[in-house]
Amino acid sequence: MLVDAPIWERLQVTESIDEVVLRELLGSHQISMSLYADEGPPPAVSRRPSDALWGGDEAIGWTVVKENDDVMVSHKITTATNDSVASYGLLHDQTFLAKTVLEQEHGSANDAEALLISVAQEVQADLLITEREALLGTRLLDAGNCQVSLPGDALALVALYLRSDGQFILAKVPNVTVTASSTQFHRQVAEVHLPSLTEFVNRAEGRVSAARLLTVLSRARNLFKARDRIALLTSQAATDDIANEISLTFTHSLVDMVAFHDVLARIINEFLKPPESNPPRIKWQNPRWRARVIEEFPDLEDPWSDGGHAKHLNDALRVVRNEIHDVAPVITPFRAERGAAQVGLAFHVEVGARVVTSLGALADDSRLGIRQAFADGHLMDPHLFYEFVMPWMIRSVDDVLGALLPRLQGRPPAQESSLLLCREVVDESVRAIARVHRGSRTRSFDGIAVADGTLGL
Repeated sequence: MLVDAPIWERLQVTESIDEVVLRELLGSHQISMSLYADEGPPPAVSRRPSDALWGGDEAIGWTVVKENDDVMVSHKITTATNDSVASYGLLHDQTFLAKTVLEQEHGSANDAEALLISVAQEVQADLLITEREALLGTRLLDAGNCQVSLPGDALALVALYLRSDGQFILAKVPNVTVTASSTQFHRQVAEVHLPSLTEFVNRAEGRVSAARLLTVLSRARNLFKARDRIALLTSQAATDDIANEISLTFTHSLVDMVAFHDVLARIINEFLKPPESNPPRIKWQNPRWRARVIEEFPDLEDPWSDGGHAKHLNDALRVVRNEIHDVAPVITPFRAERGAAQVGLAFHVEVGARVVTSLGALADDSRLGIRQAFADGHLMDPHLFYEFVMPWMIRSVDDVLGALLPRLQGRPPAQESSLLLCREVVDESVRAIARVHRGSRTRSFDGIAVADGTLGL
């Protein structure tokens, strides 16, 4: 992991919870981190002994680049730790290509930025943490496995990597680490992003069946658990086995999302006055039943009316769910002709157009709109699709639970569990770690490293 030195300097003095957590996670023994500065390391940096068996005097914890008097190899790179030194050579053509591409993308090119991205790829860094705008989302990333991220996105990536290693960290500050089991972690993430969830479950006890309350909790956890799984799978090298696993995970998660809406419909129906005759079928896509819901719960008119975001989302999820039997995982250079192979899900050609129609109102031509989740109208990027849908799914669920809460006044809240840190700090940390942005009509999801649809772990 390569970190731009100015960012690391800021992390040492910051009081922002998300940056404190990032600093502490980068110091984990599972993370291999190296600093980089255009001007090289400061004079006071710790160095390896000059008489070390392999090399000597290298800056510990730094990746250092020096010009080289060679027509082919323009720079020499050294990365040093307390225990080892690695050396690399950077070809003239590598920096020339990087500078050319950056110039095409931005109208001008900075030699230092071209050198930095070339170095990150040459040393095979999984992640470059930087705020240099020209390097964020450049198509140079299509050719390798190095992800370039802002500090906020980097926190989500590092935390996800640690979860893949079995460490479910809710918060980490100096001398204190708050961890959880997988189930507890994903429930905590769900509670933070669904403000009405905990209060609803506590108050609805005795009014809504225990089985349905458990189902609501399970579906909420699974939203975030499946998100982790899809992100991790799509970050790995594309193989047939990985492709099949992605297809299976995506199928289950899609069915779960539709089922979440369905169980909420059944709960809502328990609060409706029984019709005098000919009761409508309990389904969000049934206009008669939906009209009864909106009449009794006016707060749901905006999300669940014909033009509402929840109705658009529900229609799109059902379109994909109904066609999921007719999907095949494929391995393809998904975004660039010469890019790394990725896994896509090939649907029937008409499915993509129908889903885009349903979700088009949510995208509003934003940079990562739903149209970019499809290629040729029907080949879907499962990660990008899930990242786009996720905040809208959260919003649609919170709308329903929030509308029900006034009917449940007077129920006592459950006692909060004791934590090593105050609940507000843990919640803020969890939001930063999960990195989910609430859906809006003008901005689509910009969260966990979806600039190229993959997590570069």
